[in-house]
Amino acid sequence: MRCGIFSKGVLFLSWLSIGQVVGAYELVCPESVQIKPATPELKVVPQDWEVSAHKDILLRLDSAGIYSGKPVNLVQLKPEPLTIKGKKHNEAWDINRGSDLKNVGYWLNCSYNRNQVQLTRRIDSAMKVCWTVYSKDSQGGIRAKLECQ
Repeated sequence: MRCGIFSKGVLFLSWLSIGQVVGAYELVCPESVQIKPATPELKVVPQDWEVSAHKDILLRLDSAGIYSGKPVNLVQLKPEPLTIKGKKHNEAWDINRGSDLKNVGYWLNCSYNRNQVQLTRRIDSAMKVCWTVYSKDSQGGIRAKLECQ
C-alpha cells in the first residue's frame, strides 16, 4: 500500500513538472543576422562596366509571425487580440490543432529587413495558444519573443 501511494505521488509530481515546462514554452528571435558579402551575378555585364561587391551587412529583426506550415508556402496567420489567463495580448494566435494541420504544423517566422532574410522554427505541437512579446534592445532595435501554452 505504501509503495502505491509513493508511486502515485511521484507520478503526480512528474505530471506537475511537465505542466510547468509546457506553460513556459517560448521561442526568441535572434535580434540580428549578418549576411556574407556577395557579388550579384548578371547574365550580361555591359561593356566597360564592373559589378560591385557588397560589404557584410547586418540585418535587424523587424517582425515575427506565425505561419500554418512552412513560411515558404505563404500561409501567414493574422494575429488577434486574446485574453490569456486574465492578461490581454494584442498579437496572439489560437493554434488549437485540427487533424489537417498535424502534418504541416505551425511555424514561427522571424523577419529581417522586410523579409530579405527569414529564420523559421517549428512550434511545439502541444501548444494551443501563442502570443508575441516585443521589447527594445540597447540600440533601439526590436526584440521579439513568442510565448506559448
